[in-house]
Amino acid sequence: MHERHRRLRPRTNDAPGSAQGTAATGTLGVTLAMVLCACHGGDPNRGGECAGGIVPGDLVITEIFANPAGTDKGQEWFEIYNAREVAVDVSGLVLRSAKDDGGSPKEHVVTALTIEGKSWAVVGGVIEDPAIRPDHVDYGYGDDLGDLRNTAGSLAVLCGGNPIDEVLYDGASDATSRGFDGGRSPDASGNDDLTLWCDATTMFSADIVGTPGARNDVCVGSGVPTTCVQDGSERDVVAPGLGDLVLSEFHADPSAVGDDDGEWFEIYVGKTVDLNGVSFGKVAGEPLGTINGSECISITAGSYVVLARGDDPATNGGLESPLGLFDFSLGNSTGSLFLGYGDDVLDEVAWTGSDPGAASSLDPDFVTAEGNDDPTHFCAAITPYGAGDLGTPGAANDAQCQIAPPEGQCWDGTAFVDVIAPGVGDLVITEFSANPTAADDTVGEWIEITATAPVHLNGLELGRDAAVESTIDTADCILAGVGDALVVAREADPLLNGGLPAVAATFDFSLVNGDGNLFIGHGGAVLDDITWSSTTAGAATALDPSFSDPADNDDPANWCTASTPYGDGDLGSPGETNPACGTVNPGTCNDGGTDRTAVPPTAGQLVITEFMPDPSAVSDANGEWFEVLVLADVDLNGVELGTEVGNPDTTLPVGGDCIAVTAGTRVVFARSDDMATNGGLPAVAGTFGFGLANGGGALVVGYGGEALDVVTWSGSTPGAASSLDPDLENPTDNDDQGSFCAATAVYGDGDRGTPGAIGDDCGGGGSGMCNDGGNMRAIVMAGPGDLVISEVMANPAAVADANGEYFELAVLANIDLNGLELSTTDDGVATTLQQTLASPNCLSVAAGSRALFVRDATMATNGGLPDGGLVFGFGLVNSNDGLAVGVAGTIIDAVTWATVPSGASRNLDEGALDAAANDLDANWCAASSSYGAGDHGTPMATNDACG
Repeated sequence: MHERHRRLRPRTNDAPGSAQGTAATGTLGVTLAMVLCACHGGDPNRGGECAGGIVPGDLVITEIFANPAGTDKGQEWFEIYNAREVAVDVSGLVLRSAKDDGGSPKEHVVTALTIEGKSWAVVGGVIEDPAIRPDHVDYGYGDDLGDLRNTAGSLAVLCGGNPIDEVLYDGASDATSRGFDGGRSPDASGNDDLTLWCDATTMFSADIVGTPGARNDVCVGSGVPTTCVQDGSERDVVAPGLGDLVLSEFHADPSAVGDDDGEWFEIYVGKTVDLNGVSFGKVAGEPLGTINGSECISITAGSYVVLARGDDPATNGGLESPLGLFDFSLGNSTGSLFLGYGDDVLDEVAWTGSDPGAASSLDPDFVTAEGNDDPTHFCAAITPYGAGDLGTPGAANDAQCQIAPPEGQCWDGTAFVDVIAPGVGDLVITEFSANPTAADDTVGEWIEITATAPVHLNGLELGRDAAVESTIDTADCILAGVGDALVVAREADPLLNGGLPAVAATFDFSLVNGDGNLFIGHGGAVLDDITWSSTTAGAATALDPSFSDPADNDDPANWCTASTPYGDGDLGSPGETNPACGTVNPGTCNDGGTDRTAVPPTAGQLVITEFMPDPSAVSDANGEWFEVLVLADVDLNGVELGTEVGNPDTTLPVGGDCIAVTAGTRVVFARSDDMATNGGLPAVAGTFGFGLANGGGALVVGYGGEALDVVTWSGSTPGAASSLDPDLENPTDNDDQGSFCAATAVYGDGDRGTPGAIGDDCGGGGSGMCNDGGNMRAIVMAGPGDLVISEVMANPAAVADANGEYFELAVLANIDLNGLELSTTDDGVATTLQQTLASPNCLSVAAGSRALFVRDATMATNGGLPDGGLVFGFGLVNSNDGLAVGVAGTIIDAVTWATVPSGASRNLDEGALDAAANDLDANWCAASSSYGAGDHGTPMATNDACG
């Protein structure tokens, strides 16, 4: 008994044997093309009145069962689709059957039937009596239409004498319906094309091949599908393009089972796409099969899918749930495969041999549509699967293909490139560990080599006593950039080698503890060599970083014993810049319960940006403070504060808890950390016990006895901090007293300053600085033509204006939004500056993106706007208002409006993304796309076309 499709419910393609039911087992049907054509004729000339106010296009005839097995009487039916979103009462609808030329029409007026929105109803040649009507028929028209013509005919539905839809049909196979292509949205114009109709392939019951009351089967050969169903809703197919699909593995000669059962091939999906409509075969342009289904066959990027000769693991060699099936053979000695979509060839491979029992697997480094063009990039798989053959169907391939690079080349991850051979002076030995204690010498010894020019280490020779004992010989490129310190070690595994960082290469000779020597070379030429008389157990020997060439490291005085712990506890700085010989060991600090090596600041990483020598709200002894801008992720443990270089008055704790700060942070040091007595300062990072002179003063921040930054001043303003211009926040510009000015912003108990925040502009007029992922850089200010106001939502309906208002800027250049001025405008002239965007972090936007500004950043209350919007704090007026954006008082773009729609944004046509074109009302229209809670707009997306 087939499943009953009940009336007045949305239909889904879940009948036994339907495409959805097949997909549930993991296998999709593969069908061949059948193309039919016919001519359309017949004009309606009469009909009844319909109850539902139906107009042409609302109803679509989608499937016709005119040729049942045996007698036609009582078994014929056809299917009608309601294209509206809501249910439609079709009482009074006229059903008409006629010859293909419109002759001999017969009609029936529907008495009572409702079709749910976006659903199908089946009408059949039976008496309208639920007790005797077949389960798959929703309404019976009795004998009124007679027998539907088996060879060719026409059907129509009419209201008030007006045709709503009419179709011609060709003869179908016995007991098989004829349906409009299920890969397309039901359409009253599209179904006029007989080439888009085909015989059903789904076995609905023992007597019916068809999909009554559900989405039709896809017609192979009718072109690629345009829509598919996901989670019960129809959407556009996401089509694959060139390079998105890659033939990554094929098994042409299985041993565990016969070829007819066990052959398969694998597709790597490089971009999230739908596979509906993807064709395949042996010869490009001559498909032998297509991946079909009305449900969306959506495959995420990075996945591997398999097509096979059989879907039963008991007979196909143990393959589990292949995506689809094919019925042609793969040649063992020579063969080829291709993937296509429509007229495009997406990928193809060819081979001249295969290994019995082993799939041909594409090397993981070459999984691209170009990489698999070379047969040498395939090799026999080595991983067993299923019944014992070798391969990785549906998973990443084995990384076992040994592809030797051409002479003088190496693999850079995407291609073979010429090795950049080092010359004299390009590589310097900067550190070595000959006597480790955290690991045995045989696995714990290592050498650090620093590059002064971009070179490859491939082919580098290492040895002692003028004899080459190891050569770095690998297919993968080992590139060293300028300043890179690469580690070459006895063992690469950090679990064995004492916890070394990434090891670039290995060597297999020992470094002696005393009276040792070492050289590196290339092509028989020595690039650098060193000697040593002794080493310290558990500590590397490190070259002072102020020396950086092969001559300097010949002098033992330029080397010292390392003092910084690494890995499992030995001392050294493998892979990092060495500390200067004689500098203090930063020691360890406790980071959330775990001890680690402190990260000390170095020159240029701390900048004194503000200081308060003469507070008025409280006494100097309570209210003095200064601010330091941190330009790198460091720990402040051991930082020295004072008024004289080399003579610190206060040193922050070296051990204890880590005083960790991130790049871009402004830390405040004060005489007191009590807000009740220090004038209302924000959180204080540390206190100091020395005074700041009101006139003729100095301030030093240092580490290890060395000054990191120094400022001096000849006078100060009572009650006002001296604040560094934000454009000059670096250790060089703050040497100039003219870079500072008296603060104007009020804090705490009434004194002026910006402790812990960016200071006032002193009138320098520079571009400003911002924190870009830990690095301070100049702000890239927007200029004319860089930003275009592209969408304005001033009157949302789903939520209140104060929550749902937004506007969007089209970004036409790579810029920062820092300093952007937002104004209300009238007739294109800014009248009121409402807000200026300010942030210590770079508000970067890329060309081609959209910048969204929202009143409320919470999706739950703002009508469902996308995340990532910048908040603005003023309202958008619904009529006779406008908006402008600019920088430093100069308008970049402005728009005005007389009125705005309710519940829809004012949307700029994509063809008018220009600061002049958006001045024309004709280029704006109400958005039609819906978002979030139901309002219409395209926030952070391509705008709807106007006209």
